[in-house]
Amino acid sequence: MLHCAHHVDTLLNVSGTSRVPSGYKLQSLTGRLFREIQPSSLRPLTVAQRRKLEQSTKACLQTAPIRPPLRPEKACSYDVIVLGNLCLDIFVSVPALPSTEESSRRKLLQELTASPPDRTSWEVGGNTNFMIAAARLGMQVASIGHLGPDEYGQFIKDVLQKEGVHEVRPLIGLDQLDESLKQTLLCFVLVAPNAAHSFCSRYDFGPWPLLPGVTSMPPSAWQALTDTRAIYLNGCLFDELPSDMVLSALLQAKNNGAVICFDPGPRSWVLSSGSRRPTLNALLDLSDIVVMTEEEALAVTGQLGAQAAAQWVLDRPESTTQWSIVKQGSSGSVLCSRASPAVYSQPALEVTVGDTVGCGDSFAAAIVMGYIRSHDIPSTMALANAVGAATAMGTGAGTNVASANTVVQLLTEATNQSTANNAGPDDNQTGAAMHDQAYGNAAALQILKDSLRPGAESAYGDSAQAA
Repeated sequence: MLHCAHHVDTLLNVSGTSRVPSGYKLQSLTGRLFREIQPSSLRPLTVAQRRKLEQSTKACLQTAPIRPPLRPEKACSYDVIVLGNLCLDIFVSVPALPSTEESSRRKLLQELTASPPDRTSWEVGGNTNFMIAAARLGMQVASIGHLGPDEYGQFIKDVLQKEGVHEVRPLIGLDQLDESLKQTLLCFVLVAPNAAHSFCSRYDFGPWPLLPGVTSMPPSAWQALTDTRAIYLNGCLFDELPSDMVLSALLQAKNNGAVICFDPGPRSWVLSSGSRRPTLNALLDLSDIVVMTEEEALAVTGQLGAQAAAQWVLDRPESTTQWSIVKQGSSGSVLCSRASPAVYSQPALEVTVGDTVGCGDSFAAAIVMGYIRSHDIPSTMALANAVGAATAMGTGAGTNVASANTVVQLLTEATNQSTANNAGPDDNQTGAAMHDQAYGNAAALQILKDSLRPGAESAYGDSAQAA
């Protein structure tokens, strides 16, 4: 019913007769959220409004199973703003992965930072994977984060500009930088001969927050947060910035109509225990979309199985989440929607895998696009799985994430294959599932083509066509 209520509020807002403000307020630093209703603002419904309420409730129940909540159209400069986690990945070949013992890894980080490999080993990392994938899908993308005034920061800026990402708005002015902020965050990707890899960076060792002195959003960042349809963040942001600052910014952006998408990522285990757990709880409740791997979902929810974990997020007493998604790698993905008791699953496309770095970030970019443009769940899931699969076909992430051309090719092949498989009767459960997959793949293909056509809304020049 929460979805229906939101749908009805939206329709009444369009007519200018909204009865209930839709704002949320943060009750405490533990992140409990509540719906704020001002009794003085309630007005009696007219006969016409009551009829509209009944009609819209029926419409909501009919359309809810496969579409995200309808939101008032909002003219924005950006489709999505990405918060934080801007870093440079530097790939280092090692004879064997280093010990997990903290003191030895700290020493290794100091040595690598003092004498990093040359540019041939550099690749943009962190949330740039999401940004590049989103831009290649035809979305308008920008970021709020920190890049030092060094060659690493300039490298990231140059790559993002070439990929069609609009800008990186700084969290702190150059005149306010202390020594710790004058270098862009580096993440060393240690690769062993057997292709096994691990990471070594300040994200692991602190001191936290990694961006000291940043305690509030500067005006340019606030302006961007009020001019976007969605905000994407992952768990690494809470290594960089104070949690109360982040939650306050997200809350105000949501009150302004932005969709919040949260992927806890590899920091799921850190966020799920100790003093950071209240922050995680608040963010789960605040987010419209939550995306996790099955392993991360177990750490966050304590639930075994993708469906149980996804549903747990929706069932939280203060949750406002609409789509809860668990990625299952080669098994595909599962989505639970607040609007429907149905569970949506999408099998993975069969591709030759290079590696899986950046697949989840690319997947999330497609999910955000589908949600903010009110595409239905089957087509959004099909698009997300195709984008993730296209990324898996390459090696590394950053500029090696899915290209639009590769995604179009995969969806075309999947559409042809699923159409052929669906030629027979679909009077059983398997046939119905195949029918849904055929529809999802075909619809996803059309969605992407529409997004990339010249002059389409949110298409961004040649970057969207990058091969």
